[in-house]
Formats: sequence, structure tokens, C-alpha cells
Amino acid sequence: MRISPEMIDKIKMVAPGTLLRRALDEIVKAEFGALIVFLDDITAQENILQGGFYIGAGFSPEKLYELSKMDGAIILDESVSRILAANVQLAPDPSLPTFETGMRHRAAERMARQTSKFVLTISRRRKVITLYFKNQKYQINDINTLHARISQTIGMVERYKSNLDKKALAIERDEFLDQVQLIQVTELINDAIGIMHLLEETEPYVVETGSEGRLLVMRLNSVNDDVDTLLHLFVKDYCRQPVKPFDVDRMIDKLKTVKPDDHERIAQILGWPSTGETSLHDLIVRPKGYRLLHQVSKIPPGTVDNVVGQFNDLVNLCLADEQALLEVEGIGEKRAKSIIEGIQHVRNRSMYR
Repeated sequence: MRISPEMIDKIKMVAPGTLLRRALDEIVKAEFGALIVFLDDITAQENILQGGFYIGAGFSPEKLYELSKMDGAIILDESVSRILAANVQLAPDPSLPTFETGMRHRAAERMARQTSKFVLTISRRRKVITLYFKNQKYQINDINTLHARISQTIGMVERYKSNLDKKALAIERDEFLDQVQLIQVTELINDAIGIMHLLEETEPYVVETGSEGRLLVMRLNSVNDDVDTLLHLFVKDYCRQPVKPFDVDRMIDKLKTVKPDDHERIAQILGWPSTGETSLHDLIVRPKGYRLLHQVSKIPPGTVDNVVGQFNDLVNLCLADEQALLEVEGIGEKRAKSIIEGIQHVRNRSMYR
């Protein structure tokens, strides 16, 4: 199930390493229950909030722990800097739907639905922290379970990434032979999108580990950055018409909505006419050279666009001599030699791997 960015922000608020999470862990350990509502303006919800003690004290984990010994709700401001009230009774609209069974959790879910505010509960018996925001619900996982789940996902993602790299290298070899089939491109993009979906689904669990998951976050971010870069370069290389960076981002957003293995739809988004999936094997396509230039030379994006605009595709770029490259705006003698030597190195690596 996809978790919204808004709920991910709430998960960050209770992640290990935060003062709020320290208080919540102490409450769980003491086997207390708790109902915490995050509001900046109590007066705006005065018809729902009944009784209690209005405090207005600065927040600390110790204070929150002590106040959780009372039965009612605790009100914190949304920045978790002040405790506004405690032992407050909640009276949300009873007609609002809820699938919860316990009174505390039913009140929390209805409160979140009615006010569109963040509410959390701690179950005294089950020792579980549950988050509610608008119509969404998320249950905090045991940290050991999280680490096991994320480690398993990382292993899977890294295997998929290894296969993706192999496909990219096979395409690279065929590029120098001018034999790339469009189906090869759509298959690679399909696999890259699949990895990105898997990473997106893992994000809430990674966020939930907080300060205890730094190494896991670094590994996942490394894979995500590599796949994102590869995907952007392939889209720029193989879209039928030249596109600007903003257009590439929009195309990738569209590609993320495509059903798995719908290669014809991927080709359509890249600008190729709909002629049936069989013809994707027959259609030979040429890259524009963005990925090659990314590998061989550290030149500004604007200058890369100038080079691609001058030579149109990789075949023409590979045939260009130093003099032809010097005619491109932003290319001097040093860069021209670097591009020629880099292309030769990549060609040799591809052919003799």
C-alpha cells in the first residue's frame, strides 16, 4: 500500500532519535496507554475538546510521560514544542466511520477525520503506536522487524539493479554497432521503473527507522540515485524528439503510471508511434548521445545539449573529429580531446568485455 507524503512526514515526527519517540517508547515500556492530538489552535476545536487541564508548558519527554498517566487526551502543538493541555476528553462526530474497536482508537480516528489533524494512540495491551492523519492510518512497526524487512528489500533491489546494469551494458555494445532495438530500451525502462516503485514502497519503513537506520538509508539512496540517473539518461537518449529537463521529469512521471511490461505504452510516451509490440523488436533506434557524454566527459548540461544538437545522434558523434567538436559552443581543445578519447575508451570496453 502506498503511503502519502503527508503521512511520511508524520512518521518522521515519531522516528527513533526524536524527543517525541523517546517519550512514546517510555510510555510503551511502562505499559501505559496514550492518546495524543497535535493542534496549534485549541479554540478552533473547542466544540470537540471537553474538560481537561490547560497547561501551555514547554515540551519534554519526561513531562509527556508523566501526563500519560491520566486517562484523557494530551494536546501538543504541531511543532512538538509545547504541551497545551492534558486529560482532555474528545467528542468527535460519532457518525464518522471508523473500523477501530477500542474507545481510544475510535476517538482518535474520528478526530483525525473531522479535523484533518495528526493524532496518535498507544495501545496499553498490545503496546502498539498507531498514527492517524485525515483518512489515513499507519501502525508503527517493531524496529527489529523493520530492519529485517528493509535488509531483505535492499538485497532484492541490489539484485534487480545488477540485472539492470547488465542490460544497460548490452545496449551500450549494440549502440556502437547501431543495432539497438526499441524493445531493449522499453524493457530497461520497465525494469528501472519497477525498481523505483519498490524503493517508494520501502520509503515509509526507512523513515520509520529514524537515526537507527542511517546505513540502510545510505545503501537505498545509492541505488535510487543510480537508477534515477540511468532512467533520465535513457529517456533523453531514446525519446523520439529532443526534450528539456522539465519534459523528461514529466515523461518519467507518466512512465511510473504504466502497467508492468506494457512496452508499447512506454514506447508511446517516448514519442514512438503505436505499431504493435511485435514491431518494437524490428525498430532500430539510435541514442542521441547523452549517456555516452555523461560517462566520458565532465561538461555542463548546456554544453552537452549543444553537442547533441550539433551531431543529432551517437553514430554521428562517434564519427566527429576534433575540428568538428571545436565548432560546438562551449567545447575547447581540451574538452574535444577528452570526448574523443572517452568515446574510444567506452567503445573498446563495450566490444571486448
